[in-house]
Amino acid sequence: MEQQVSIKSDVMLKGTMMFPDSGENQLPAILFLAGSGNINRDGSTVKGKFKFNLYKDLADIMTPLGFVTLRYDKRGVGESEGSLLKTGLWDAVTDAENALEFLANHPRVDSNRIIVLGHSEGCIVGTALNERRPVNGLILLSGGGGGLQESLDAQRQQVYKEMGNTKGFKGFLIKKLNTIEKSEKQAQGLYRKMTSTSKDIIKYAGFVKMPAKYFREHFNYDIVEGLKKISCPVLAMNGLKDFQTSNEFLERIPENAMGPVSIFLIENMDHGLKVQLTPISALNAKKDYVKTVGKPIHEEAISHLTTWLNKWKESMDNIQSEMI
Repeated sequence: MEQQVSIKSDVMLKGTMMFPDSGENQLPAILFLAGSGNINRDGSTVKGKFKFNLYKDLADIMTPLGFVTLRYDKRGVGESEGSLLKTGLWDAVTDAENALEFLANHPRVDSNRIIVLGHSEGCIVGTALNERRPVNGLILLSGGGGGLQESLDAQRQQVYKEMGNTKGFKGFLIKKLNTIEKSEKQAQGLYRKMTSTSKDIIKYAGFVKMPAKYFREHFNYDIVEGLKKISCPVLAMNGLKDFQTSNEFLERIPENAMGPVSIFLIENMDHGLKVQLTPISALNAKKDYVKTVGKPIHEEAISHLTTWLNKWKESMDNIQSEMI
C-alpha cells in the first residue's frame, strides 16, 4: 500500500510512504535521504533525462521485507516547498529530523526500529542527523565516510587525470593552455568566494547562481566527528565504477563508529547502484548514466541489502525479546 504524506518542517515537505502487505502494527521502518541536486523522492531529476527511480526501486525491494518506507521531496524539489538554492546542510538535517519524527509517530511504525538510508550526499545528512537524534541503523550508499569538499576534490582529480591522458590535438591543447592548472585555480577561487561570504546565494562569473550557504556549511562539517557518534549497526556500500566518491573514505567508518559495520565494494557498479561495464570515467559520466536509465539495481547490491536488513531485523527482535 502506498500513501502520500505531508511533513511539517521549516517548510512543508511532500513524501510517499509504502507499507508491507500486512495488517501488523509497530513495524520497522526506513527513512530515505536523497543525494545532491534536483533529485526527487523517487531518485530522479525533476526534469531531464535522469529518470533513475533509484529510491522508488529500493522501496519496492525493502517494503516486501516487512519495512515501512518513507521517501520525500527535498526542500525546493518536486512538490515540497522552499528554495533548493538557499538550502544548507543544516536545513537538510532539520528536514530529515522532522521526517524522522513524522515516521516515528506513525501508528504503524515502531519508533525503536528505524533505519536511515542515505545515498550520496544523503550519507552526510544521515551521519549528521544521527548526531542530533541517534537512529537504530544506518545504510550509507555511494558516499559513506566522506565529506562534500573532499569528494569534490577527488572528482576533480579524476577529471584532471583523464584530461592529462587525452591524446592527439585535444591533449596537446590541454597541456599547452595549462587547462588543468587553470581549472584548479578557478575551483579554489570559487571555494574561497563561497566560504568567505555570509550570503545564501552568490553570483559567479557575473550570472551563475551558486548555493554558497550549502557549500559553506558542508565544508565546515567534520564528518569524522559525526562518525564517532554512531552506535548503531551500519551497512556501507560503494561501487568500483563510481568516480563521485572515494572508497578510502569507507575505512573511516569502522575506525570511528562504535556499532558493528558491514562494508561492501561491488564490481561494475556505479554511483546510482546500476551495472556499469564501461571504464570508470568522469568525463563520460553523464553519457554512461543515461544508459542505465530503466535498468535494475545491481543484483549484488540487492543481495547485500536484503541479507543485512533481515539480520538487522532478527537482531532487533532478539533485543526486544530480551527486554520483555
